[in-house]
Amino acid sequence: IGVDVDQKKEGTFIKDQNYFWAQSNDDLLEFLKEDLKNSRWEKAIIEGVPEDKVLILQNWIKKNKGKIEGIEVSIKPTLTGLTVEEEELYENRYKAELDCNRVQLCENEIDKIQRYIDPEYPEEWKPPKLEEKLRWWQKLKKTIYKILRYSDSESHEVFKPPRLMEKLGWWKQMLEKAKAQDKINADRLKRENEASKENIKTAKKLEDALPILEKHSRIGKGPRMHELILDEQIDLFDQGLTERNEGVQQPSGKVLIRFKKHLKEKKEELKNKIVI
Repeated sequence: IGVDVDQKKEGTFIKDQNYFWAQSNDDLLEFLKEDLKNSRWEKAIIEGVPEDKVLILQNWIKKNKGKIEGIEVSIKPTLTGLTVEEEELYENRYKAELDCNRVQLCENEIDKIQRYIDPEYPEEWKPPKLEEKLRWWQKLKKTIYKILRYSDSESHEVFKPPRLMEKLGWWKQMLEKAKAQDKINADRLKRENEASKENIKTAKKLEDALPILEKHSRIGKGPRMHELILDEQIDLFDQGLTERNEGVQQPSGKVLIRFKKHLKEKKEELKNKIVI
């Protein structure tokens, strides 16, 4: 981006895009050389130079005795003092947030870094480059507030970036999509919770029924624990019938027929023993 200070004599190149500085050193210098050649200025300032590119440009300018394509060149490092990679890391974190959360993100990061800078904070726990990181987040926060002012219909700002309403509309659309997705997620979670409650009820019913199931599963397999004398007689008869058939348990219908016959035959013997 070229900004004329004087259309014939002096200008400034504002190079604050990360992708520009992410080029190889050779490509970077070639692009700058071409920009300077097309500028027709006598003096030029290259602004927004990241920390890790300052020395490369200084050596390039020094090697050419301060002039590139006949133009006197100087550089102005980025206000933050961060490297391209560091700025890109923060930009990715910023872009990952919803538009409505970005101011809060900046405020949280600024607050966190300011706590680190506090003299009372243990020095050995402080992350590196705190001042640079703080400047980066403060600059971003300032930019967000500026965009909000630009998008205000009553704003008195002289300059407004292009296509603001389109950009605002795009972010609002993304926000609506996020809200819709949140509702879908909430509905699904509600259904899962309801299903979970039903599962708990079913498990409780099964837990209550388990002793009864276990009681019946032991019939014919061990000592009987029935309280009723009638139940005892049925179990004894069933056991005896199984033994007489070489351990093969008989169908319940067959046991019932045989037991009725047994009752008739042993009526006198059992009449004082069986309680129904």
